[in-house]
Amino acid sequence: MRADRLRIPLALGSAALALTVPSPALGHAIGQVFTLPVPLSLYLAGAGLAVAASFVVSVVAIRPAGPVPGYPAARLPAAVQRPAGIGLQALGLVWWLGAIVSGYLVDPISPLPAVLFWVGIWVGLPVAAVLLGNPWPALSPFRTLFGVLEIGARLLGARGLEPALAWPADLRRWPAVALLFAGVWCELVLPDGPQPSVVANLLVAYTLLTLAGMAAFGRVAWLRNAELFEVLLGWFGRIGPIGRRVVDPEVCDGCTEACDPSRCVDCPECIAASEPGELRAEVRPWFAGLTEVRGAGWSDAAFIVLALAAVTYDGLEETSFWGGLVQPYFSIAFDLVGALNAVLLVQTIGLLAVWLTFLVAFSIAAWLTRELHDPDRTVLPLGATAGGYAATLLPIAGGYLVAHYLTSVIQAAIWLPSLLADSLITVAPSIDFIPTGAIWYLSVGAIVVGHIVAVVLAHRLALRDAPRRAVLAGLPLVALMVGYTVLSLWIIAAPITVEPGTPSLALFPG
Repeated sequence: MRADRLRIPLALGSAALALTVPSPALGHAIGQVFTLPVPLSLYLAGAGLAVAASFVVSVVAIRPAGPVPGYPAARLPAAVQRPAGIGLQALGLVWWLGAIVSGYLVDPISPLPAVLFWVGIWVGLPVAAVLLGNPWPALSPFRTLFGVLEIGARLLGARGLEPALAWPADLRRWPAVALLFAGVWCELVLPDGPQPSVVANLLVAYTLLTLAGMAAFGRVAWLRNAELFEVLLGWFGRIGPIGRRVVDPEVCDGCTEACDPSRCVDCPECIAASEPGELRAEVRPWFAGLTEVRGAGWSDAAFIVLALAAVTYDGLEETSFWGGLVQPYFSIAFDLVGALNAVLLVQTIGLLAVWLTFLVAFSIAAWLTRELHDPDRTVLPLGATAGGYAATLLPIAGGYLVAHYLTSVIQAAIWLPSLLADSLITVAPSIDFIPTGAIWYLSVGAIVVGHIVAVVLAHRLALRDAPRRAVLAGLPLVALMVGYTVLSLWIIAAPITVEPGTPSLALFPG
């Protein structure tokens, strides 16, 4: 009888523990806490006011002036671009295949494959795209492998790998949305995600899927609409200061987004239709690439909101609030599917719920924005409004990405040389040389700057679509952004800060 009474509490305790223990390759790489000089509520209020004030400044400073003006851009010399492109192409192929091979060869306790993929590629490349620019057109192993397959087909007498299917226009980029959700699920929910063999199997499966998709629908169509990293890093790369401009104007002429060749920068349509050597790299101001977004729709909005919600969910899982929120559901799930499956079920539903909550809130704000547009102007379809304004969320996603993952990327970069020499080093190096206070203020700065830029971009878009009601039309999204500023800072603060006068040991009760 006693064993029966203990069965459910023990199972629930194990499930809760599984939820609160982060994967060894993910999350904040922080081993200390920071005592705030002022109460957290003041930081939250100040950040929210800063974002709201940026809207007021935008209203006063930015006036309707026709098309978005150009920005200064310096072309990178060809002597730099060519060797850099070749080097990135080789690095991408070696890195991807190296993660696969190491996953099958190293000891099951080795963290090497997880560090190579989950931190180096899954987390590290989006951070690099935000801070520098999109490296994927040159880095992509799939472009390289598919090129090798095409050469092989020609050697065998075929004209190449001709696509057998046309991409359905109504499908848009929904396959990329599905693949992003699957990737996030594997990162945050799959219990054995960091295991070497699991990493290798995932990468092999995705490689085969991508090459098959490129062969069936054509390289350009699959890269534009379905290849996860092409779409993800293409969006985040618009934030970074290194952009990619198409050299051949004929590529823009065939673009379904009707690009202006003189203004075509970081267009996913044109980049997918070009080889890396046909793209011109240029240095520009940060966030300038987001002024050129066009042709986005519901699938783009769902994709961007999912990228934002995934990082939020990862942070939420580290808070006691989330643990208390989901705890009651474990008893129900345990009776239905058992302890381990209960964890998977609750985490999957939690991830899906956060994404759908974000998407519904954003959709309502987009609908209100469209309804508040000028009554005498042509009203855009709601999907076009949602897609256009979703792009303004990218600075928010980029800021939160840097705030949440930058320390993990730094730690992995320090750890990787030792892991390559000895794959059984299971303890990550300490990064205590970075003060926790510096990490906190970097996080605050990245999040607040991202939200301020998002407000400015949204107001410029409202000026274009509703010049006489731009202020009114901008209010729903501004309110949404202020609320998310407060939420995201609170999530970041939960694992690394304590209130003034609170002993640090209170975070680790005995």
